[in-house]
Amino acid sequence: MTMHKITEKLRRKNKDQYRLLGICIFLSMLLVSSFAMMFFSPSIQEALPPGGDTRKLMWLMLVAVAVGCLLFTLYGSSLFFRQKSREFGVMLALGAEKKELSRQLFSELRASVGIYILSGLAAALPVSYLIWLLFRMLVIDTQQMQYRFGIAGVFAGLLFAVALSLCILFLGIRFIRRADIMEILNAGRKTEMIREISPWSKKLGILLIVSGLFLAMAVPQLTVRLFRQGMPAVWNLTWLVCAAGLYLVILSAVGQSRKGKHPETYYSNIISTNLMRFAARQTTRNMCVISLLVFVIVLSAFWGVMYYYSVTEGGSDMPYDYSLHYPAGEAQMGEEEIRELAEEYGVEMTSFEELDSLELVIRYTGRDMDEQRRYFDVEYEKLASFVSASDFARISGSQVTLGSGEYRTVAAEGSPESFWTDYDCLNAIRFSGSEEEMKPRFMGTVECGNLNLVSDPFAFVLADEDYRRFAEGISEEGKEKHILFNVKHVMETYDFADALKQEMTARATATSNHYTLYDAREEELALAEGRDYSYAGEIDLSPDNPRLIQEWKYAPFSKVLLQAEAMEMVAVFVLLSIYVSAISLTAAGMMSYVRSITIAMDNRQLFEDLKKLGADRAYVKQVIRVQLRRIFAYPVAAGCAISGGFSLLLTYFNDMSLQVFEVKMLMAEILLMAAIVGVMYGVYRGAYRTAGRIAGI
Repeated sequence: MTMHKITEKLRRKNKDQYRLLGICIFLSMLLVSSFAMMFFSPSIQEALPPGGDTRKLMWLMLVAVAVGCLLFTLYGSSLFFRQKSREFGVMLALGAEKKELSRQLFSELRASVGIYILSGLAAALPVSYLIWLLFRMLVIDTQQMQYRFGIAGVFAGLLFAVALSLCILFLGIRFIRRADIMEILNAGRKTEMIREISPWSKKLGILLIVSGLFLAMAVPQLTVRLFRQGMPAVWNLTWLVCAAGLYLVILSAVGQSRKGKHPETYYSNIISTNLMRFAARQTTRNMCVISLLVFVIVLSAFWGVMYYYSVTEGGSDMPYDYSLHYPAGEAQMGEEEIRELAEEYGVEMTSFEELDSLELVIRYTGRDMDEQRRYFDVEYEKLASFVSASDFARISGSQVTLGSGEYRTVAAEGSPESFWTDYDCLNAIRFSGSEEEMKPRFMGTVECGNLNLVSDPFAFVLADEDYRRFAEGISEEGKEKHILFNVKHVMETYDFADALKQEMTARATATSNHYTLYDAREEELALAEGRDYSYAGEIDLSPDNPRLIQEWKYAPFSKVLLQAEAMEMVAVFVLLSIYVSAISLTAAGMMSYVRSITIAMDNRQLFEDLKKLGADRAYVKQVIRVQLRRIFAYPVAAGCAISGGFSLLLTYFNDMSLQVFEVKMLMAEILLMAAIVGVMYGVYRGAYRTAGRIAGI
């Protein structure tokens, strides 16, 4: 019999090795490539703002997916080479040359790895398309959310394939170099015994996890608010404290065995505990990776939930369902025309208010950051909107008392104060056409979300007599009209809201065609200093512009339109977040399952010896069950706990408060954790049954 035929027989006998490696490669290529195809789709790239935090976060998720799937495949590859060593040992014992065996190994890898890579890449396109269709059916179905293929996704998949191939090649080369017949013969007898783990290691690990989360999430925000100093990028290394704590917790779960207060439990589980200690290093590393994958699952799902709530809850507490504002000199829609349009669409109004506001030059104090990440106060000069106390009382229904020289800041309902600008920021208000200024006194805040939207940093309320003094010298160019009204069943009035938006854009002129953050005073100062103004120029006011609501300074507000328009961009993020969670959950489930089966296969002879020594089926089942429970329970619990602490600190220290919708998000995250536990329990049951069959029970 030739060496080639012997190799073929060995490969057929050990076909499970190739199947496991193939599944890891195929799944990794499928998940990463399909995610990349969706991420680089023109529909998603156009929806994500260039340079925005959402786009940056999606890039972070893409990298996390690639790294997670790479670790998953490397784990499968290490198991493949571990099993392959037995085949190598047989061939070396028969007199085969290591050089010839290495050529044959790489030839087999090239063929099998290449097939699975191409299969995963080919399956990615239909899978991404089907996921997209399912998402459109369940979440949002608009013209802008049509599936469009992006060739960049294919290149991203090919790049991942190259990285995957190089890693497997590296493992193969390392395997060949270490291949030694005596090493292979003793591989099955080798253990990874570790020193006795101190009883305080788990407590220290938990302390390090909590400390690491606090250092990474809370300290940077506290230093900014207390000392006006941002932490350097190197501070991100504090996450290593959390990682060290995770390692200690997992290590204590794997290698700690003490009688403690319940010696009967210790003796009952002594075989299970020591079996895990015999493979402590590999088991600990494996469980830590699973914990990190669970962290990614919960975190990405949390981000998706957060963005969803930010849209569905956004604007819901505004006092008026609709609010419009536009330059007073522009021939826009008035009360009669709006009522006629509402009647045409069968919309019933329940209230209607109009008022004027003044655009006055102000000097106010805000904050900025220098290159050393130091925050400092700086005085800005720009335009802001002012309304009279009587008009504000009329639209808000609450009495506002102000004396001459006093002002109140208009805040959104229940919104915490921004770090960048305090509510008492005003230093001076300038009279039109002169250098004369009024230095007002801050008298607190009033709430009206609709007015808070129309001016940056805030809209302000003046005493009636001061308002009249400022209005005397202002032309129509310095005034704005405001229309606010409520309707019945606002969330059923989308057609009316869309028609109202189209009518306003049709009547808009160059006077109102500006970007959201455009300010005429800032532009004037920039041109006087010879600088370019970032927000100069006109925007696309056509109804087909998907970002009209976000870009137009005078875009009409309506609760139904806000949610419908914003949902298109948020839906993209939700889609990708959910998909990242699915990818990570698949990888975590597969790694846990494979590790469970590996333990059963490695200890098959031990289970046989236990039965020969008189152990019944129930005891052997218990030995397997205790090991598998630790493999599944500890990583899932650690990953959920770390992600829960991360989310809580993130939501609180973002603005030093917890809003109602943030509490809802945290509750939704707990439900997500319960779903993850349910899925992993299902994987555990499947692994337990398979391990039982391998053990012969």
